[in-house]
Amino acid sequence: MAKETTVTKFKLKAREILSSYAAFTLEGELSAYVQRGKDCFTLSERNGIAKGTSDGEAEAIYIDNDKAIKSVEKNIVPLLPKKVVIKRPQDILSACAAFDLKLVKGAGPNKKNWGGNACLAASTVFFQTLLKASEFRIWELLAPPKNKFKTFYMPNIAFNMVCGGEHVPGTKQDIQEMFFFAMNEKSIKDVFVTGTKFFRQFEKNLVRDGLPTGTAKERGFVFPVKDNFEGLKRIQECAQQLGLKNEDYAIGTDNAFSEIQKTEELRQEGKYDMRFSGQGIKTREQLIDFNWSVVQSAPNFVTMEDPGSESDLEAHRMMTGKYGDRVQIVIDDAAVTQLRFIIPFLASPDRAKRCGNSVLIKLNQAGTFTETRLAAEVVLGLADPQLVEDFLDARGDLESVNQALADLEVPSLEKALDNIKKGGFSAFFSHRSTEGTSEFLPYMPLLFGSLTKKLWFKAGAPNGERNLQNYNPMIRAEEEMRAEKIRTVVSGIGGLPKEVTIKLPSKTMAETGSTASGSNSGESPAGC
Repeated sequence: MAKETTVTKFKLKAREILSSYAAFTLEGELSAYVQRGKDCFTLSERNGIAKGTSDGEAEAIYIDNDKAIKSVEKNIVPLLPKKVVIKRPQDILSACAAFDLKLVKGAGPNKKNWGGNACLAASTVFFQTLLKASEFRIWELLAPPKNKFKTFYMPNIAFNMVCGGEHVPGTKQDIQEMFFFAMNEKSIKDVFVTGTKFFRQFEKNLVRDGLPTGTAKERGFVFPVKDNFEGLKRIQECAQQLGLKNEDYAIGTDNAFSEIQKTEELRQEGKYDMRFSGQGIKTREQLIDFNWSVVQSAPNFVTMEDPGSESDLEAHRMMTGKYGDRVQIVIDDAAVTQLRFIIPFLASPDRAKRCGNSVLIKLNQAGTFTETRLAAEVVLGLADPQLVEDFLDARGDLESVNQALADLEVPSLEKALDNIKKGGFSAFFSHRSTEGTSEFLPYMPLLFGSLTKKLWFKAGAPNGERNLQNYNPMIRAEEEMRAEKIRTVVSGIGGLPKEVTIKLPSKTMAETGSTASGSNSGESPAGC
């Protein structure tokens, strides 16, 4: 049991630091005076935030760094509390919610007045300081009491292996990213062991074929892909070389199809220009048929992000209505980690009226720690309706959300959250949410692993310092929990949304003595 902790004398500042994307970003630094039992000391923490590559007007808007630094000093420092008393983990989350609510009320629409970067730098370092002061571990904050807490679910990890689209000049792959997942390991460390073996084998295959082995921003491989299916076939080949069976791994994509609906004409007509592969203009219906052919390319294809453009909600609904019982459909560009979008996108009990069954969660899109946490909690069916209402109201979104729900014949916000809870959806936490020496991003899935297995995580390939800053904290957390006799398992097939059923070939499954499918009962072949 942690000692009662009092935190006072907060001093906040911001500075520019180098970003891993060859640019400068913002870092928040906070010092505070801590009294814990008889111990008194000054604590200093800092957190760098993502430069951000998606700067849409629907998400938190970053301002020039010099203006953001001044904004922190002028607008945000006066909002810091005089004192925070921490007796239990919830006190940390409550203090952060109170602080972040002030940021939301003052920062203007999408934080464009104060800067989303200024707000996020301050919000994340405030949380980080309270967490460090308290001596609680991140995975304890939402966990039940120790005597009722026996299993912790680590997220499924998406390792970026093949890049295309805007990432790769001259590519013939319209899909932006292709992922490998190790789904049947007994620990998160074993997941990374398999991920690194897979990465090295993939590289050997490229050398074998006389292809370049360079990597893109997320460290996935960049090479002259011949078509939209070569990368998927190479992932399958690599898995076979390593002796992985269908139940041992999975495949997924981030289509990023806003990139092939760039013009206003295409958006108005609901059409897509598959310009990278040279397949030409496709109707919305033809695009969904293409998506389905990608899903069918492997029996263990499990997840597809952004099956349509950010402005084409009908494409998302068509994909979900037709195939939402077969594949995890992750909403990113259309939802941008905003409660005002996520809630109506998932609230209908009719699958054909939903835009997906999973949501990508990014700190830099939300703009504060609490809004990011609430977005995940809404998707996972864990949110406090009153806190959700408070933040929607503070943003000025409550009326529009209620109207969107009425259009769906969902009578109230509380009913919408209940429908989402019953849906059994999943949260997919994403990179581009941390920079510098920060290890903040892994906090997000580690918050929820004591409560649910519907967790996914991506921070690029298993190489590159920035990616490893996101992955290594999970190995440390697992070690801590196992030392305290807490069972940790990897989510596996059970991490898919409740409605999704994956049927693997019976011959392959019979060879391993396992069942023939993972289903919406949430049980994977590995019993995770």
